[in-house]
Amino acid sequence: MRIAILGTRGIPNRYGGFERFAEEISCILGSRGLEVFVTRPADNKGMEVFSLNVMVVDIPVSKLLPQNLQTIVYDFLSLKWCLKNNIDVIIECGYAFSPSLLLLPRSIRNKIITNPDGLEYNRSKWGLIARLYLKFSERLAFKYSEQIVCDNKALLDVYRKYRRIINYIPYGANPIEVIPDPDIIRSLTSFNLNEYYLVISRITPENSIELILNYFVGNKNRKLLVVGETNSTYANKIRKVYGDYENIVFLGGIYDQVVLNALRYHCKLYIHGHTAGGTNPSLLEAMACRCFILAHKNQFNQAVLGEDALYFSSAKSLAKRIDEFDCIEADTIENCKQRNFDKIELYYSWDGVADEYEKIFNQIVCLNKDKSKF
Repeated sequence: MRIAILGTRGIPNRYGGFERFAEEISCILGSRGLEVFVTRPADNKGMEVFSLNVMVVDIPVSKLLPQNLQTIVYDFLSLKWCLKNNIDVIIECGYAFSPSLLLLPRSIRNKIITNPDGLEYNRSKWGLIARLYLKFSERLAFKYSEQIVCDNKALLDVYRKYRRIINYIPYGANPIEVIPDPDIIRSLTSFNLNEYYLVISRITPENSIELILNYFVGNKNRKLLVVGETNSTYANKIRKVYGDYENIVFLGGIYDQVVLNALRYHCKLYIHGHTAGGTNPSLLEAMACRCFILAHKNQFNQAVLGEDALYFSSAKSLAKRIDEFDCIEADTIENCKQRNFDKIELYYSWDGVADEYEKIFNQIVCLNKDKSKF
């Protein structure tokens, strides 16, 4: 069986949640004997081996095009590549691709699994035209995709309006088995172990970055480490505004899982400010590293964490929750950490995620075989 994963920036992960998903799921599926192809935008055509049975496919996209148009062209060309290369099942990460289906043969729709990744059009970075395009894309994706997969139970209610069957398959995480080496932290920062607060996130407005940073500007006795690329216009501005405070350190993008696990495990409190929907793999990885978590209060984060976290929704409540955390007994903190860790083992195994996707692959292949008989 030949599987293609489209709509990401490619693997290895150097960006975010979908890339993390693509990397993990492709390697597991490849180890089970499936052929997996993960596309990425590039300057020239090409293909290279990533791991056993996993190939990374370069889709050339001109950088002379505006950024948003590059994405649309990339999506269209990725689908055309699938048509030419006899792909059996296509996983589409996001729904911006869906207008391309209006220009391609109907047969390709029968192969598509779409993971809509939450309410993309609610992200504050988008202008009016982009939001309208994304809403239109969402409708087309739900209309034409053979299967829909949501990674967060709260999204099932959001998408009930489309009146179709939706599969719930979460992302996964790998529970840490040994205590990470504390020397990793000492090599990155002068902050003491278990005394720093931690944010690991794309530096975008919808991830509550400024709200969090403003708290630490006003509380210089508390120390914050921020992990995330600062090469976008917004992120670069944020680093310039907040980078000179001694209690705030920007570590840039880090993609070494050993280093990330050490940062999470040895932090005092992990702050998860994501607001736009879906389940972010970084949140699951914080749970898998036994972090105590302070998360933005929304139905998506609450669907994952339940009562085993603290929540904030404003600058005032963020400050209040951090003060409350200082007063929680150590046993209560450890119990919350353990319950979240147990959730990862029970509900968020990457192997379990792959199992559920394989069931859908088999359904699609069998359905298309039946259709070919007529």
